[in-house]
This record gives sequence, structure tokens and C-alpha cells, in this order.
Amino acid sequence: MKKTINFSFSLIKLKKKYVFFASFIVSVFLFSCVKEGDFSFDKLATNQLDPSIAAPFVNSRLTLKKMLDDNSGIVQINPLDNSLRLVYTMEKTSDKAKDLFVIDNQHLLTDTNNMVFPPIPVGNTINYSLTKPYPFIMPDPSLGQRLDSVFIKTALLKLAIKTNINHSGKIVLTSPSIIRANGQIFNEEIQLLYPRDTTIAVLNIIDISGCKIIFNNSPGHSNELTFKYEHFIYGDANTNLPKYRTEMNCDIQNIAYQKLFGYIGQQLFPLNDTLTMDIFNNQLSGQFEFNNITVGIKTRNSFGLPIEVKIDKFQAQNGTSIVNITDFPSPNPFIINYPSVTEIGQYKETIIPNTVSSHLAQAINISPKMIIYNINGKANPANNPNASNFVLDTSNFSVAVNIELPLEGKVGGFVLQDTIDFDLKNIKDIDEANFRINTWNAFPLTANIQVYFCDFFYGVLDSLVTNGQDIITAGVINPTTHMVVSPTFKFNEYTMLKSRLRKIENAKKILVRAKLTTPGYSSGQIIKVSNNDYLDVKLGLKVKANINLK
Repeated sequence: MKKTINFSFSLIKLKKKYVFFASFIVSVFLFSCVKEGDFSFDKLATNQLDPSIAAPFVNSRLTLKKMLDDNSGIVQINPLDNSLRLVYTMEKTSDKAKDLFVIDNQHLLTDTNNMVFPPIPVGNTINYSLTKPYPFIMPDPSLGQRLDSVFIKTALLKLAIKTNINHSGKIVLTSPSIIRANGQIFNEEIQLLYPRDTTIAVLNIIDISGCKIIFNNSPGHSNELTFKYEHFIYGDANTNLPKYRTEMNCDIQNIAYQKLFGYIGQQLFPLNDTLTMDIFNNQLSGQFEFNNITVGIKTRNSFGLPIEVKIDKFQAQNGTSIVNITDFPSPNPFIINYPSVTEIGQYKETIIPNTVSSHLAQAINISPKMIIYNINGKANPANNPNASNFVLDTSNFSVAVNIELPLEGKVGGFVLQDTIDFDLKNIKDIDEANFRINTWNAFPLTANIQVYFCDFFYGVLDSLVTNGQDIITAGVINPTTHMVVSPTFKFNEYTMLKSRLRKIENAKKILVRAKLTTPGYSSGQIIKVSNNDYLDVKLGLKVKANINLK
């Protein structure tokens, strides 16, 4: 006897990100809607009757956002006419100031030679003092860099003293250039005890974190801070030596600043990036012709100084095909905004609005696999050493290139191809498989599709479509708005007999090839994709099989 059997098919979903409006019409139907496990006939027993079994395969309404599986905001809606556009943003951020303008350890040496002291009565004290300026070594002295003041986040002052003075005493180290967090000038007292040896050696480590250093840049001076050493010597019974010598090594180490004021020179900021155009990854031939492609730039800058931005390279590549985009921006280079001294810690924006770029349209029309840009920033382009800059340790700037592709234009013979893993098991008892495809297409594209069943090495075993017909027909387009006003229905049916099913029993891959065209392509008709566009797909499967009723 014959018996109706209900069963379900396990489906494979091939995720595809950023597939353009042409490819998604096909990709969701054939690239995206077939799920892993494929036609699982494992529950069908063998060697009995020959019933007809019918089951729904796919029943889905697909929209652009659903097809693109988009979570990134790449698809945007034009509020004026509900049309869609794809938006790509390439953004690069410079290194922070603390990594670009690095203040190295500073070594400050003071020594006195051949000093002669009068006899010091016991209990009395004599002293000598020495005031000495020290120029800070800049990260790149060739750039004319200048420090007016630096707010220290962390730093250590290491003071090493060697002397052959054979009397105890103390050294008082002061610096009017260094202001502590409490507003007091830097002052440290170091005790020197004798006897210990013929040479006294003392190492003091002083934390100067939180201090402010003020530099002297008056005429004849450059990036100088000043230290004053006062050496107090106590009288005792020791006899003076003929000559005395004192050496003081002062190192400022592990300098990290919170902010600095001065002039950092013409620092360079290279910013390079590559945008992979996934929408063309599966293209074999043909082309898109987009209308009104625009590009714009947005910068954010927290450096307190002018920066010149220049795009040195902006190009699209598809294999050996290269198109250079040179009509944007204009002018190139351009100066970006920066915060004033009253806006420390803030970002200032510079916006070059999106404008139509014919060069970018040419670049997109080669179906590029990637878009490359090289941007160079230059601090203080006027190179005025008298200018006043400020930076925080966290200061940086960013450049975002914004490309907008309105889903508007023409598609001519654009051929896509993709491969899906496939494993058809236990079909030896299936006598016939009949595929029925109903589509209601409200997208403005027609798709001619072929499906090849291949072995592991991509050798073609058989194909699904035998007559090369269009599986999906474009919706009805309003010639004024260029948008679909009503969907088009299309019915397709394909039958595979047992002989053909046996040919694909060992198939391991499905190769899907689709040729996409917009109606009226040769006559120049333009189409637009709307947020209202959709594709309804109903795919049914009917099989004849021998069923074991035991």
C-alpha cells in the first residue's frame, strides 16, 4: 500500500556579507538558502513501494537587509525617495602624541675641580653654590622643536654625587624650573656623611611625578631648565686636602608627560588603509554602472596645532586593472581644524561633504577587489618655530573616507559564481526528483542561473537547469522613478530522473553561476533599488521513492 510520509530537509546557509543588490537576488535564493546537510534522505527505507512524496523546501520573503545579514549600518535609506545606498567608511587614527613625541632620558652633569677651602673651625659651616642651565635634548632637534612647559605624569630624578671632600655636610638642590603639584619650587636636601671612604658616593632617587617643568627660551637660550647646587660643609678636626672635586650626575628618567606646550615641529603622520570590496568577490565577468557615486572626508583632531592632510594615493584595484582617483579631495592637501588652548582635551572636526566623483565611478565600475588609500599628515605645515602648540599624551587625529554607492544604475551581464559544499546521501532508492520554484520578484533585476553538481575536484557531474532560462524576472519598473512598482511572478520546474540522480550521488560541491541584467540595459534604462523591494521564493520538492514499510 502507499502511504504519505512527512519529512524535513536540513538546509545549509552560506553567509555572505556586503553582497551588492544584484548578487543578493541570486545569492539568497541559491547561495544562501540551501542549508548544510542538504537533501537528507537517511530516514527513507528501501526496497518496497513507489509512492510520490512532496515537501516544501523554501518559503521565504527576502529583503535587502535580510539578504546582506547586515549589522554594520552599511545599508542606508534615502528619506527623500526610500531608495537605498551602500556606505563604506575607511577610518584610520594616528598614533597618540605620547608615542610620536617621545622625550628621552636626560643626562645633566655638573662638576667642580681644584676647589680650595680655608680651614673650617669645628662647629662652623662654609658653603659654595653653583647654578647651571641644562638644555633638554629634543626628540628631533632638526625640526626646531621647543618646549615652553611640560606637565609631568611620571618621571624619576636620579642624583649621583661623588666627592673627595673629607668633611660631612649636605647638598641642597633647588630648581626654579620645576614646580611641584602644591605650587612650591623643587627643593631637595641630601646629607653627605664622612668618614666612609676617601670618596663619598651618594645616589638619591627623587620622584618628580606631578611636577611642571618651565623652560627658558629667552634669546640665547633653548629648552633650558636650571638647577642650583648649594654644598654646605661642616667644620671638624679633619685637615683640608690641597684640592677638592665634586661631581654631580643628574638624570631625569622614564619621562611620561600629561601635556606639553611649545612647538613640536613638522611631525609626519602616515595613515594607510585598504578596503576590501566583498561585493565583487564572486564576480566572473560583466559590470555594474553606478550613478552618482560620492565620496567625502571627516577628520577629528585633538592636537593643539595645525595639521595638513594630503591623500598621496587613492586607487581601486582589480587584478592588474587600476584606476586612480585624483578628482577628490580638492584642494589636496588641506588643513584640518584643531582645538584652541581654551579647548584642551576636545576634538575639532573638519568635514568635506560627500561630492560626486567621476573618477571613483570609473574605479567602482572595474568591480574592484580593494580600494587603497595612503594619507600623510604633516604637523605645522607653515614650519614656524615661533608658533605655539600644545598636545596631551592622548592627543591624536583621525581621517575617515566615506564612500556612498546609491543602488542606482545599470547591470549588464554581470556574472557571479560561488561554491557550496554538498553531500547527497542515500539516494539510490529515489527514482525521480522534481524541483518547483515560484518567485515573486520586486527587485529590478533579471537572473539567468545555472547550478552545477561537481565532485571534490570541481569536475562537473551534471547540471540542474537544462534550458538556460531566466529563473528570476525583474519587477515592473516605473520609467520616471526607476523603481519597481509591482513584482513579477515566475514559475520554474526541473526534473531529475534516477539516471541523473545517480550521476550526482557522489557530488561534493554545488557550483552556482548567475548572470544578472537590468531591463533595458542596452537602451540605457536606469534602475533604483528601494527599501520596499523584496523577493518571495517558494521552492518545492517532489520525489518518487521506494519505501520500506517494515
